[in-house]
Amino acid sequence: MDTFHQLELVPLGDGAWRVCDRSVAACDAASVIAYVEQIARDEPDELSYEAVWVSGTRGTTRHGSIESVLLLAADVLAACASTGPRRPKQIAHFQPARPVTPERRVAAAGAG
Repeated sequence: MDTFHQLELVPLGDGAWRVCDRSVAACDAASVIAYVEQIARDEPDELSYEAVWVSGTRGTTRHGSIESVLLLAADVLAACASTGPRRPKQIAHFQPARPVTPERRVAAAGAG
């Protein structure tokens, strides 16, 4: 296991890793930031790394080094931390199509 800042690179197998945030409990799914896999480039001697981001909105990215993946992961963590807690989006409220009368309210309660 390699660590970088508060990031941890956990080996999953030959050429595969999980990037985790050590500030979150390991049993919490929110600790996983990305899955990384070593892939071959067109040149047989060159390798690159593909990261699938599960934290943030980056999707899939390719990198020339594992250090590049970790630097981007640090940026993702910083961006998530800087937004902080936010209020939920307001849910639109619509008036009922027909006015609710006491008779309809009683009928609806008895129908269930």
